[in-house]
Amino acid sequence: MKNVTSLSLCQQVPSEEKFVLALINLASVWNAKLVLHSHYSAPVYAKYQDLDALRAIPILQVAQSLGIDLVKTGGGTHAMREEGQVTSLAIFEKTNTWKRFSGKERNGISSGSVLDLVMYFRECSLREAADFLSSRFL
Repeated sequence: MKNVTSLSLCQQVPSEEKFVLALINLASVWNAKLVLHSHYSAPVYAKYQDLDALRAIPILQVAQSLGIDLVKTGGGTHAMREEGQVTSLAIFEKTNTWKRFSGKERNGISSGSVLDLVMYFRECSLREAADFLSSRFL
């Protein structure tokens, strides 16, 4: 389903913006800082130039805004509770990251930053995740 969302998003924007959006998505997956110098990238990248600020939003607050029920498991680690059972989703408060061992990607493991958490639970694109976080936390 995520691929369909990404595909429909790319069909709505001009081709030069598709390339910039692909770079932004790639930087998010790699949890990398992205610096672009191009007249094509300026309008799109201006919206998301502060991805680091979005990644710095406390992950516990984001999980709460997504409606995730968490239980503290110790050492700054929390687990998702679903129907009274602790699931394979772990949130690491110290590193502001998460991991789900029965996830949708990479050999059954999904993980990443706050942005990735929003994309995972809302099944949305990077653009939609950034808009979600910006509207609620920045």
